Amino acid sequence: MTEIDLSRLPTGARGWSALVEWAAASDDRQERYFLELKSDIDLNGKRGRHKVAKFVLGAANRDPAKAAKRFGGHAVMLLGVSPGAISGIAAFEAKDLEREVSKLTGADGPGWDFERIRVDDEHDVIAIIADPPTARIWPCLADGEGVCNGDIYLRGDGNTEKAKGVEVQSMLTRLMASGEDPKLPEITVAIEGSVMGVQFDPKRVVSWVEDANDDYLRGIGSDRVGGPFGLLASQGLIEQRSETNFRRQIERWTTAAMADPASGLHDLAARIAVGIRVRVTNPEMRSLRDVRVDIEFDEPVRALDWEDPERDDRAELFPDRPPEWGRDSLAYILRDTHIAPFVPRDTDGLLQISQISPAKLSLSLNLLRSKEARITEEDDIVLVLFVEDESPEQLTARWKLTAGDVHDLREGTLVVPLAHYDWRGPLASLLSDDDAQPDEGAV
Repeated sequence: MTEIDLSRLPTGARGWSALVEWAAASDDRQERYFLELKSDIDLNGKRGRHKVAKFVLGAANRDPAKAAKRFGGHAVMLLGVSPGAISGIAAFEAKDLEREVSKLTGADGPGWDFERIRVDDEHDVIAIIADPPTARIWPCLADGEGVCNGDIYLRGDGNTEKAKGVEVQSMLTRLMASGEDPKLPEITVAIEGSVMGVQFDPKRVVSWVEDANDDYLRGIGSDRVGGPFGLLASQGLIEQRSETNFRRQIERWTTAAMADPASGLHDLAARIAVGIRVRVTNPEMRSLRDVRVDIEFDEPVRALDWEDPERDDRAELFPDRPPEWGRDSLAYILRDTHIAPFVPRDTDGLLQISQISPAKLSLSLNLLRSKEARITEEDDIVLVLFVEDESPEQLTARWKLTAGDVHDLREGTLVVPLAHYDWRGPLASLLSDDDAQPDEGAV
C-alpha cells in the first residue's frame, strides 16, 4: 500500500487521487478524528447534506492541539469511498449543499470546502474539507436529519457523535484557558457624499423671529367670540389655550429660535441637500454578527432626516413654531391632522441619527459577511453645516465599530468634503416675503 503523508492536506488531482486510493486499500481502522469515509450518501437530499453539516461541526469542536497533528489541523470526509471500493457519488448542486449546511452551522459557522475526484462520467468522490478548529465551541443551530438544535457534536476516532458531558467540560476548559479574545478584522468605514455647507446671515433670521413674536402678541387682542372666530365660538370650537399658556409658548419658542437661528432652516435644507451613504467594508474571510458603527463629528455639523423635495407641502421656516392665536381649536386640529399609517422598518443596515448637532450617526448590521461591503441607502440622512462666514473645504469625523461576542474595538477617522452654498441673498427674499422660498438652483 502506498504511503501517504497524513501531516498535511493533499495537493492537486494526483495528491487527492492518491489519498482516495490509500483510503480504499485500508480497513475501517483508518477512520480517525481527522478522516471519515462514507460509501453511500446522496447529497441531493437533506439526510446526506445534514451528515456533512454534522461532520463539519464535529471537526470544528476537536482539540486544536490534537487536530494539528494530521492534515495541518484539517479534517477530511471522503464521500463515495469505503474499504475495498471507490464508487463515487452522483452529481449534486454545490449551492444547495452549502445552503443546507449553513442552516445547521450558521452563516458564519466553521469553515469548510470540498474537492471533486473523478471516478467516471457520472460519479465523483467528494472530499469534504473542514478547517482547523479554534478554541470556539460550535453548537448545531437547527433541527435536521440525525441532528438536533443546540446539540454539540464532536469528531472522535471512528465516529461523529453528540459530545458527552466530560467532553463539553473539556471544550469549556480549553476555551477559558486560551485567554485570547478574538480581534476584529481590519474593517474600513467611509462616508460617500458631502456635507452641505450653508452660508447665511443669522441676524436677518433673528430679526424675522422678532417680527413673528410681535405678530403673535398682536393677535392676542382678537375678539375670542366675535370677529373671524364668531362662527367657531357659536359651535364651541374656540381657542383651546389660555392667554397665559399662549404667551409662555411664544416666549419659549422665541428664546430657542434666537439662540439657534439655523434651526429654522432645517426643513428647507433637508429638502435641498443630497443624502450621504455610509460604506462598511470587511476585507477578511471572517463574518461578524451584531455589528454597530458609530460616527461622530467634532464640528457643529447637523444630521437631518432627508426630505423629498417633491412633497406637496411647502418648506417652512421654523415649522415647529406655535400655532397662531385662534388656530389651536378643534376645527383647525381636525382640518390639519393627518395620521399616517405606521409602517415598521427593518433597522438592519438603516443609518440613524443619534444626535442632531454635533452630528452623531449609528448604523447596525445584523451580519457583515466575509469579503463584503455594506452600503446604506442614499436618501436617509443629510449633513448640513450652517456658517456665517466662509466654511472650510472638508470636515473630519471619528468612527468606532464593535461586534457581538468580540471584546475588541475598531476606530478610525474619515474626511468628508463640503459643498458650498450661499443662502444670504435667497434667504433675504424669503424672510421679507413669507410666501417665497429659496430656489434650489439659486442656492
